[in-house]
Amino acid sequence: MRHTILALLLASFALSALAGLPPFHAGASRLTVQDATSPFDTVVFYPTEAPEMPWRAGPFTVNASRDAPLVDNQSFPVVLLSHGRGGGPLSHRELAIALAREGFVVVVPTHVGDASGFPAANSQAKILMDRPRQAEEALNAVLSNPRFAPHVDANRIGMIGYSAGGYTALILAGAQPNFAYANEFCATHDDAGSCGHRRTTEMEAVSSTLASPAPTVSADLAAWRPPVEPRLKAMVLMDPLAVMFNAPSFSAIRIPVLLYRPQSDTLLSAPRNALAVAFGLPVTPQQQVVPGTHFVFIDPCPSQIAAEAALICQDAPGVDRPAIHRQIESQVADFLRANL
Repeated sequence: MRHTILALLLASFALSALAGLPPFHAGASRLTVQDATSPFDTVVFYPTEAPEMPWRAGPFTVNASRDAPLVDNQSFPVVLLSHGRGGGPLSHRELAIALAREGFVVVVPTHVGDASGFPAANSQAKILMDRPRQAEEALNAVLSNPRFAPHVDANRIGMIGYSAGGYTALILAGAQPNFAYANEFCATHDDAGSCGHRRTTEMEAVSSTLASPAPTVSADLAAWRPPVEPRLKAMVLMDPLAVMFNAPSFSAIRIPVLLYRPQSDTLLSAPRNALAVAFGLPVTPQQQVVPGTHFVFIDPCPSQIAAEAALICQDAPGVDRPAIHRQIESQVADFLRANL
């Protein structure tokens, strides 16, 4: 009987491959993760055989079935996904859903204090310390959850980070921040995206959506020992915020990295962020450059949001964000499949 089921599954996968279809549908569930500061929601996207039933979350349409059963008798690699400043678990829902359809369990925490719909943390230092802890707690919550634990492979864990989520991923991969270095840079450079300097109305919008000013090295931050997640086997970075790292910061990172950056670095300086990571990592990362600016990595905006957030949602003529995302989804799935 077991051999018959296996044969049917393999036949189903083969037919899906021939038809150009992903092997699974996508499900989604919300977990509440306990935290010393404040409990926070985490959305988990995962493979299911149940038909997809789209649902609405505020202005967003989520093309995954809520609380559908996971695929039986299989375990799947896990991908931790960290959103950018002012984002949330649905900022990259299309990527998470695409990966779930390809056989990944995607864990997307809400970085409370640095997320849309929540009060901002009382200091940038707190955000920098909270983010990695929140991500690690979300991962552990899924790995120990009675519903998900039988279906995940704790030996195959990767991470995706966008913008400030890239900072979060780098910390957990073993990067050692140098906040004094960041302060020195920001004191002598008018770099709105990296440092939060405010010059014009447009730059004010950039500052509030990207990085806050580089933190003063407070006693708490100076004493902070960043957590390291040794279970990470691969990492995807999308235009990461990296102004707080210098070349020696990356010496401990030895896992494969896929690094994306936009053609235009008008919103987040490439030399101090994505390119600093590219040149600083001991193992040269795979690199991809896509059309657009920093915000091209966020999912295409619903019409209600697009009208209110032109800087984030509207791309230059000729930049096809949906097509770029389809390409990224395929590349990321291939990279994680090869390295987890």
